[in-house]
Amino acid sequence: MTVPQQDVSARRDGYVAGRDLHLHVAGQQLSLYPEERFATPLTYDRARPIFVQYLNPEIRSCYGRPPTASFTETDLSQALHATRLAVLATDEHLILPASYLFEVPSLSVFLTRIRSLVVRGTVHYSSHIADLDSYVEHKAVEYRSDVRNPYELTPHRSLTDGLVWRPRYAQNTATDIGESWRAALEPDGQLAGTLTGIARRWPARLGDVETHLREVPERLDGQAFISRFVRATVPVTLDAEERARVDMFLSREYLASYLRDLDAAIVADFDFGDFSCGVRQMQAPLADRGLSARSFDLGLRWLGIHEFVHRGARWRDLLSLRSTAEFGAIATATQHPVLRARLREAVIRGRKRIKLQNATTVQQAHTVVSVVASKLDVTLNQTDPDRRA
Repeated sequence: MTVPQQDVSARRDGYVAGRDLHLHVAGQQLSLYPEERFATPLTYDRARPIFVQYLNPEIRSCYGRPPTASFTETDLSQALHATRLAVLATDEHLILPASYLFEVPSLSVFLTRIRSLVVRGTVHYSSHIADLDSYVEHKAVEYRSDVRNPYELTPHRSLTDGLVWRPRYAQNTATDIGESWRAALEPDGQLAGTLTGIARRWPARLGDVETHLREVPERLDGQAFISRFVRATVPVTLDAEERARVDMFLSREYLASYLRDLDAAIVADFDFGDFSCGVRQMQAPLADRGLSARSFDLGLRWLGIHEFVHRGARWRDLLSLRSTAEFGAIATATQHPVLRARLREAVIRGRKRIKLQNATTVQQAHTVVSVVASKLDVTLNQTDPDRRA
């Protein structure tokens, strides 16, 4: 059979250690996922690392968790649940910002629980300064005069044991947020309503309210661009709704800065909280960086491996599972509405070959994933008559 000449662009994850999602024939490639026919494009890229945002105190505060509170056992359980999905969501690494070494009170407990990932080099920490002492000096300036300045502490060198340093190359996060802040105050900007509300209570003696708010980046004078510092530069008390909008905006722009700089994605949309701060509602390409934990978990339940993944699997089991091309195809299918429906069909087809039950070992999980992935290929080819030949 002569394969017709086609000009089909390779997706980057097609080159990642055999975990590609394409069929290569005689130097040409036919996509198993004909996303060019989908109303919604297929944008999930497993070659992107996962940024671990669900530990961030400022982001957690947007979802009702006090930023100064230590993790409870429930919080830790949820963080580990999220991390198991994060490991499965990428063929790359998990990235923590270096600030977590100081600003996340229970980080040492968390790192102990994922020690197996750390020693395998799966967990990186990122900053624009490699030397930890220099980093602390830089951050201490950002948090000066703060009653709970976390950078007055001795550098947490023990926490970096085994972690791989990953440099940031772009400008610092505060600069990125400052640029977005001014744009958000425009008449059609995200904070336009907040500006209007503050203006109603603004004393005339303080001058022009819009000018004052636009100057917030300068008024911070090098302090971190976080909510409590921003509020301190505004001489009018924000009401609860205004504060929530500002908090969510700052955390969303913080996330956007890291995702752009590191070309990373996040896992969000958990049963216990979204933790995306609206990144998934932003314009492309950042909207494509938010992966749905609910959709991942739904797919795992269909396959009968949800309990194994979250209760029985060791970290090395998850690394083994994610490394297969079959699991990569299934994980990708969970994140697209058309492919998710086809995955459900593939699970039903798979029951004719094996009795799908809840897996209790990594070998059983591999078997189920392999069988369903093979049926997923059949489903895709059968629904695309141009590719059946």
